[in-house]
Amino acid sequence: MSVQATRLLVLGALRLRQPTHGYDIQRELTSWNADQWANIARPSVYNQLRTLSREGHIAVAAVQQDERRPSKTLYSITPSGEAEFTRLLREIVSNERPQPLDILPALCFLPMLTKTEITVALEKRLSIIDGFLESFDSHMNSWFHADARANYIREIFLLTREAFVGERTWAREFLERIQADEYQLAQ
Repeated sequence: MSVQATRLLVLGALRLRQPTHGYDIQRELTSWNADQWANIARPSVYNQLRTLSREGHIAVAAVQQDERRPSKTLYSITPSGEAEFTRLLREIVSNERPQPLDILPALCFLPMLTKTEITVALEKRLSIIDGFLESFDSHMNSWFHADARANYIREIFLLTREAFVGERTWAREFLERIQADEYQLAQ
């Protein structure tokens, strides 16, 4: 996943648990399996915390010291961190150039968006995916020839196509669930 996705996940986990320290953020993300699907490792969490702190998006709330253990820095999100979180969430949901599964980090925080925001973003995403699939199907044969040396590379394109087909099915069904008010969303 992208740095943007890691940033969103770290800010979002902090936002949910604040004040908290890096270990608890990392543990929270691991409980969501984000270490697997977002490829977030412990060093990524701490790197993001340093960057977000340096940028003023999070602040040190306290430093806890147990005489037998190293000190723990507790962080809280700042108003600029709230704005950054919201910006990242909306940006990932309404990505102009979606890739399969790049919406996963945003799904963790969907209740923070309105029904209208999610609906518009999903409809736009479906339109982009439909356009990609139409273009793909009409151009695939011209991209690869039977005698091409690296013809096996087309398998990457075929896998991507199938991932988008699956995501299109999910997005249509998810949109129906959103329209049926199956989730509590922001107002």
